[in-house]
Amino acid sequence: MAIKLIATDLNGTLLHADQRYNRDLLQQTLTALAARDIKLVLSSGNQYEHLKQLFADVTADNLVMVAENGASIFSQDQQLFDGSLSAAQLEQFVTVDRHQPVFDGAYLILVGAKGSYTEVGAPQALLEAAAKFYDNLQQVPDLAQVDDQIKKISVSTLPDQAAQLVTDLNTLLAGRLKAHDSGYGVVDIVNTGVGKLPAVQWLMQRWQVAPTEVMAFGDGDNDVPLLRFATHSYAMANADASVRAVAAHVTAWDNEHDGVLNTIQSQVLR
Repeated sequence: MAIKLIATDLNGTLLHADQRYNRDLLQQTLTALAARDIKLVLSSGNQYEHLKQLFADVTADNLVMVAENGASIFSQDQQLFDGSLSAAQLEQFVTVDRHQPVFDGAYLILVGAKGSYTEVGAPQALLEAAAKFYDNLQQVPDLAQVDDQIKKISVSTLPDQAAQLVTDLNTLLAGRLKAHDSGYGVVDIVNTGVGKLPAVQWLMQRWQVAPTEVMAFGDGDNDVPLLRFATHSYAMANADASVRAVAAHVTAWDNEHDGVLNTIQSQVLR
């Protein structure tokens, strides 16, 4: 199997439910992949600063982080790609779009380069949940007052309402921005052309990698485009049936039992 790039989702895929992972096995895997000139791409909706802290103990030149659902790509703490919203896009959103009926009752988080921001009055449960994924979460009286380079906008909803919210948001945004279902009751709004699959394709072009040389892992709806694209795609054993149906394979182990790393060991490094 000629693999040059392995892309994996994090929550529900590489990570255990408690946000931990098998550090020793990950380091061992990265070292073995590097010897074969294979890159490992961690692809997540999480803020880059959060990923940086989460994997602070891991050292590898072949480790690349795709953060904020593709809005940032980093290698060795150097930014390779920046898909941030422009100042005009952000102003349009916080002054006009934010106040449309589709956002009634919704709680938003602006995810930036320096911090993340939500409006004063957000429920404590939301703040506690968001703190697991976004660093330096601040409450502000008005999102229009935020002065930061915004990577994405997260909208909280109920998991069974996410698909309809994505449809409604993309109708409202009319191609100016793009909404994605990120799973777990979160819908992310990013720049047009930004996403997990576009980020991997950008890296493929940079490294001259073909789809037949890509292995991918995921468990959620926002992983489906990448799983459909990659020749060697694996849905996690713990993924929903709809996600398992689009992948070429299903892992023998779930995320709690290091399904990604064990599959790489058995299928690539054996």
